[in-house]
Amino acid sequence: MNQYLIAIGRTPSGYSAHCPDVPGRAAVGVTVEETVANMKEALEFHFEGMIEDGEPLPQSDGVSAYQEIAREIDSGQYLLAHVHIDTDRLSLDALTASV
Repeated sequence: MNQYLIAIGRTPSGYSAHCPDVPGRAAVGVTVEETVANMKEALEFHFEGMIEDGEPLPQSDGVSAYQEIAREIDSGQYLLAHVHIDTDRLSLDALTASV
């Protein structure tokens, strides 16, 4: 199980999140909880595609990701959270789907 940091910012219609460890992945939601759930789903979907294509999954930068993003964002405007992704299950699902 890997843990990925996400940064969540307020938007006019709710919230938007991105994952510093996985550039280009984003999710939105009306509530923070919905945004986190959508981000988890977006990461899992993206990782499934990477596994199918034989690409290595990005590794979480752990504490250094928190330190880096803390320097980059206005802490009054963003929330930090993390999602757990069971990459072992995704790999197993990809293997069984290809059989």
